[in-house]
Amino acid sequence: MGRILLPVLAAATLTVALAAAPAGAAGVGTSGAATVALWHLDEQPGATVAVDSSGLGHHGAIGADVLLGVPGQFGTAFEFPGPSAKITVPTSDDLNPYLAPLTVSAYLWVPSSLTGGDYNVLQKGQANAVGGAYKLEIVGTATSSKFGFPDCAFNSPGGAKNRVYGPKRINDSTWHQVECHLTDTQAYVTVDGKSGPVATRVVGSIANSVAVTIGGKPNDTHFYQGRADEVSITIG
Repeated sequence: MGRILLPVLAAATLTVALAAAPAGAAGVGTSGAATVALWHLDEQPGATVAVDSSGLGHHGAIGADVLLGVPGQFGTAFEFPGPSAKITVPTSDDLNPYLAPLTVSAYLWVPSSLTGGDYNVLQKGQANAVGGAYKLEIVGTATSSKFGFPDCAFNSPGGAKNRVYGPKRINDSTWHQVECHLTDTQAYVTVDGKSGPVATRVVGSIANSVAVTIGGKPNDTHFYQGRADEVSITIG
């Protein structure tokens, strides 16, 4: 892949190390965790497919409004400027964590000019849908004390859910590494290696038949406004 991503804290070391593994290999650590999807988002203008470098073939269709080749944290990145600017990755059962631990990682650049809205960065499924869901988003309620903070939601069928927040806002026109962590017993969000409040895991199994979308919901609502680089999903 031609790059090395340095770990920023012990809890993130596995995901980052896997992101630096040779292309074509789904990284598996000693804990049994595996990176099941890894999008470098280095494609240049004119590309229509975001390549999954995990080796598992989870390539995504790039929406026509996504801006490619913008300055990134590592090389270049994608920018998501509006409603139909998203990447759609077909559903696959190995993108479902079921009861296993889950880590969603991304480097994000959110403009300091962010206004009120609802900004989903990555999701698979929806909160009240069959099979549950997981997602990473930016709090867009302008009157909220958490405006500009990243938050992660994990939902299982039957209503059990965890929603956790990062330790600080990231709408400052600066790159930040954001990670959603769901372990066997806890849920939390890290920003640049620092954890937000840790919650006891209450969510159950998450397994749905919905596509993964990066940049907004499948129906082009709750669209992200910002840039993304080095997006990955690790399970186990």
